[in-house]
Amino acid sequence: MTRLEAERQDFRVPRVLRAAEVLCADGGRIRGRMFLPATAQSHAGAMRAEEWMNDVADFFPFLPDGEGSPVILNKRELVVLTVAASADRNDALDEVPVPVRRVAIDCGGVRLDGEVVIDMPANHSRVLDLLNRPGAFLTVRDGDHHHLVRKSRITRVRETQEPAPTD
Repeated sequence: MTRLEAERQDFRVPRVLRAAEVLCADGGRIRGRMFLPATAQSHAGAMRAEEWMNDVADFFPFLPDGEGSPVILNKRELVVLTVAASADRNDALDEVPVPVRRVAIDCGGVRLDGEVVIDMPANHSRVLDLLNRPGAFLTVRDGDHHHLVRKSRITRVRETQEPAPTD
């Protein structure tokens, strides 16, 4: 190993790969894997996709299936990033009861149905409050998948039934 290669190794941040599908604003879909930091500051384990996508950085590397090198994607040009629910699990939310709302979300020609978790104080427990909270992406839980939806791409949100019980 050359000295330059050794120096590059020293600057690498440990990452984990998570399977994901991206829907871009231009209509393109890309299946592949996203690189997430292997450790998080606020909890044990790897950083969750939701945390990574709501980070302030505008660009992130993505390895498309069947390609040998990653591409760099612009978060602002994404509509939806979908990951396995198990890869984006938030143990803190699983331990305490939190309000959940069923929603239908339209992003141009794309419609997503699922649940959003209202993990905020009671006086900010509406879907509207969740949409207006900081962070560029909203997580919509749909069974085995979490859809991270770019808030600025959302055109319409409807609650589709009474709020789910918190227990």
